[in-house]
Amino acid sequence: MKKKIFFLSLMFLIIDIISKLLVKNYFKLNSSIDVIPNFFRLTYVLNDGAAFSILKGKQIFLIILACFLLLLLIYYLNKEKLNNYKVFYYSLLIGGIVGNLIDRIFYKEVVDFLDFNLLAYQAPIFNLADTFIVFSVILILIEIIRKDYYGNRSK
Repeated sequence: MKKKIFFLSLMFLIIDIISKLLVKNYFKLNSSIDVIPNFFRLTYVLNDGAAFSILKGKQIFLIILACFLLLLLIYYLNKEKLNNYKVFYYSLLIGGIVGNLIDRIFYKEVVDFLDFNLLAYQAPIFNLADTFIVFSVILILIEIIRKDYYGNRSK
C-alpha cells in the first residue's frame, strides 16, 4: 500500500507540475482566457501567500509548515491501516502539498490559474495542487463523519 501512495502522489505531483509549466509557458503573467464566459477563466497569477492570499510574503513559514505536515503524514501513514480509499485521498494530499512546496522553494511563489466566477462572486484563483488538497480534506472529513455516525449508531 505504501508503494501505491508513493506512485499515486507522484502522479498527482506530475499533473500539477505539467499544468503549471503549461501556464507559465503559454500565458503572460496576469493574462486570462475565457473558457466558459462569465464562469471560468484560465488566469496566470503568482501568489506568495496561502489560500485567499493569507500569510502573504510568509514563504519560510509556509515551507516549514508544509514540511512539518508531510513528516506528520509519513509518521501517521506508517502506523495507519490503509484501504484503497485512504490511499487515494492521502496521495491527493501529499501530491498537492509537494506541488505547492516545490513552487515555494524554487520560485518563491505559487503559480495559480484556475479562475472561477460563482454567481457574481469572484473566487480566489487557485491551482491543481490546491484542488488536490481540498478534495483530500473533504474526503477525510466525510470518512470521519461517517465513522462517527456509524460508530455511534452501533452502540
